[in-house]
Amino acid sequence: MHHCFHHIPKTGGSSLRIRLEDRADKKQISKLDYAIGHNTTTRTPGTHFVWLRNPLDRDISQFNYDTGKGEAEGNTFEEHCRRLAGNFMTLWLYKNYLLEDPNTDIHGKYLKVKDALTSRFDKVFSTQNFEDSWDYVADKLMIDKEPRLKTNISNENYKKYADKNDLSEEFVLWHKNYNHYDYLLYQEFCA
Repeated sequence: MHHCFHHIPKTGGSSLRIRLEDRADKKQISKLDYAIGHNTTTRTPGTHFVWLRNPLDRDISQFNYDTGKGEAEGNTFEEHCRRLAGNFMTLWLYKNYLLEDPNTDIHGKYLKVKDALTSRFDKVFSTQNFEDSWDYVADKLMIDKEPRLKTNISNENYKKYADKNDLSEEFVLWHKNYNHYDYLLYQEFCA
């Protein structure tokens, strides 16, 4: 059986890839038995899995990563977010996984993504419970759960330029409204 792990940026995909590659190197699984990455689509054969992340946590992680590389859209996290389209996970899945028409309005995109998460994915995981989801994946693929290889430590891998605790309540509320559909997806599939 082929397993397809769709990787929305900053949702644990690199940790998963490192662990799967380690098991493939140890001959517990063949690299032909799974696909993982940003380029897996609805057309990729096999059983599909995806991780969603709390939208604020995902955006902070992306900002910290991008800032470290000199690629952030603004000097502060708040400025960065206000320059982006919002609803990153919804738009990512719609464009990169479903390969759908970009001219659909955001509500229509959300509905198609929600339907895909319900009907096309074997499991939708929360990054917040990454270690539990790893246990599930390891059992499903019949590979060793250990070692975990000191992955899933993204906040330790680069400098924090933004921290959730430093954000104003006003901005957090703005972020929830601006990313309304991402929060809906996360609430429905991960809460």
